[in-house]
Amino acid sequence: MGDKIRLEGVTYSYDQNPVLENLSMHLQPSLFYGVVGPNGAGKSTLLKLLDSFLRPQKGEIFLNGRPLSSFSVQDLAKEIAMVPQHSHYFPFTVEEMVLLGRTPFYTRLGKPSDNDLAIAQEAMRVTDIEHLAHRVVSDLSGGERQRVTLARAFAQRTGVLLLDEPTTHLDLEHQINTCRLLKAKSEEGVTCIAVLHDLNLVANFCDHVFVLDRGRLVKQGTPGDVFTPKLIEDVFHVAVPKLSHPLTGRPVITP
Repeated sequence: MGDKIRLEGVTYSYDQNPVLENLSMHLQPSLFYGVVGPNGAGKSTLLKLLDSFLRPQKGEIFLNGRPLSSFSVQDLAKEIAMVPQHSHYFPFTVEEMVLLGRTPFYTRLGKPSDNDLAIAQEAMRVTDIEHLAHRVVSDLSGGERQRVTLARAFAQRTGVLLLDEPTTHLDLEHQINTCRLLKAKSEEGVTCIAVLHDLNLVANFCDHVFVLDRGRLVKQGTPGDVFTPKLIEDVFHVAVPKLSHPLTGRPVITP
């Protein structure tokens, strides 16, 4: 299977301070990728580069074998959906906000079709916000707003989903449900790339893990290969025992 996204020697700096250095990665369809690392490791910057919000200062990023920089804004919005760490909410209803995910596909009339409305409805259903459809987003709790942002991304129906801490503000039930939804999306062929701080969510749901530390890729592989006590101590400076989930055999990270 060919790469959906490929990074070759990507470097990015803020004010001459390197945030990512010489980063090369290969990401395929139908996989759920977790990106982890301590604060300041470059995780959010990576997602901004993948979304073309930032451009590499060195190196190149490819989408479907084509340079990411060659895509127009509208064409890129048909390929990649982003759930940012901090979203801005207009004084829209939940349904109106979710329908923003369909705008790259609108006709010249600039109005949603019946198909667009059906896609938005399904996105609200799977994220458990159908009952909030006519509420104003600004009146919702942080967790409810986070699910609106997720539904908007789902409504774009893209081949790539980028998510920067998508479980922030969510209670335990919705954290787990969100990860299950992302896993299901990957099984449908979507390339899901999520920055997550909860290593146990990554260990339980992700197919492949990228570990960043001080702007460099220090380890990648399956959760079982990556989350060793030595790596946790080297990267996160916490000593943990080697534990496995009794049912799945996946790593359990606890001090």
